[in-house]
Amino acid sequence: MDPIYGIITIGFVMVLGFIGNYIFNKTQIPSIVWLLLFGFVAGIIFNVQDFQNFNQKLFGDVSGLIGAIAIIIILFDGGINTDLRQLFKGAPRGLLLTVSSFCLSFIATLFIIVGLDAAGIINLNGHSFVIGSILGGIVAGTSSPIVIPLAYRLQNLQEKTKMVSSIESILTDPICIVVVFAIAYMIFELKEINLLLGFGNLVTTFSAGIVIGIAFGLVWLFIMNKIRKQQFSYIMTLAIVFLVYSFTVMLVGSEQGGDGAGAIACLAFGLILGNGKKILKMVDYQGKGFQMDDETKQFHALTSFVIRTFFFVYLGMIVSFQNIEFILIGIIILIGLILVRYLAIKITTYKDSFEKDDEQTMLVMMPRGLAAAILAINFGPRLAVSLTDASGNPLLWLEPFFKDVAFVVILGSSIITTVGVSLICHYENKKPKKEECITDVRNKIDTISEEEK
Repeated sequence: MDPIYGIITIGFVMVLGFIGNYIFNKTQIPSIVWLLLFGFVAGIIFNVQDFQNFNQKLFGDVSGLIGAIAIIIILFDGGINTDLRQLFKGAPRGLLLTVSSFCLSFIATLFIIVGLDAAGIINLNGHSFVIGSILGGIVAGTSSPIVIPLAYRLQNLQEKTKMVSSIESILTDPICIVVVFAIAYMIFELKEINLLLGFGNLVTTFSAGIVIGIAFGLVWLFIMNKIRKQQFSYIMTLAIVFLVYSFTVMLVGSEQGGDGAGAIACLAFGLILGNGKKILKMVDYQGKGFQMDDETKQFHALTSFVIRTFFFVYLGMIVSFQNIEFILIGIIILIGLILVRYLAIKITTYKDSFEKDDEQTMLVMMPRGLAAAILAINFGPRLAVSLTDASGNPLLWLEPFFKDVAFVVILGSSIITTVGVSLICHYENKKPKKEECITDVRNKIDTISEEEK
């Protein structure tokens, strides 16, 4: 691809990212929809779908590096924008929704893939459990950049409902990333799915990541306060985030799930920096409390925006849709996710004072986002060359399989959220009018009664 066309493409991607974000703020239609569709159209124009002839030097050569950076940014950004006080306040129901929704989504996706393979609809060469597990981890979480703004724009939504939905979207990104890394560890290192070892690796990953992230966060909290008045001090914070991730990966070991531990470390590091004053107060620190300033948060929000825009357009560009089965599988999985979402909401709201409108809102708040896109792009190629058929040939078709299915699920879930929230907003706007009518009727009845008296 000519460099000038690459530069033009990048320019259009950034412009579309801004326009998509503007439309989102005005209409509540997530920018994901526009970015994916733009990438898909651009892929057709540049003939990206022809994988044999596509020159991937524009994106492909750096996608692995950008993928790692994206994981660092989205988890750190999630950490610094999470209010610990509100997190603890809504923790019980929020954690219940997080665990139930993730587990049910994971299991449903796994059963769908295994069932389709057993029925002979797709041939996974005996790898249905592995492929279903990876795909289940990829699509099991919701997207906080979509859920949180939408939840807080719905005026009639209960405060606890907003918090529960936000907690779920914040926690599922790191859970998806760590679970997929844990499964990959079993596949690529252990060469088998061993649930006991996998669970142990998951616990180790979480523990190591949390301890390292908190330790670095507390140290950098004091240093950041000293240098915050220096020009471009926020660059130093971003640099430290990268170093925290790298140090954690090297300490735990890539072969032992270090990538997952590094992701959790970035989340914990961000939580400390974003809630410095509250944390110092909790430990009875007698000095002046401090935390990350708004300028640094704004810089990291911009970085997250650029990364998010790149990956959604990139995913749209590289989907092939050469096999109609992949689209149908994506639709089937999407339907399965809706059904288990309903069950997860019922579990979460059981014996609690959630209104019907709140339950309906939580039901449609199921958009998949950046974590799903990154994991699909990164792990599709790895599985394609690692898994083989009966003849020992690599399953190269798995690369477009993961991307195509992820595209359908991300786009479909975003549309469901958009339509669902729009209908709820429309209904909410009508509710005051109905109440006014009831009040007018009651006033007239009272007036008539007074006149009769």
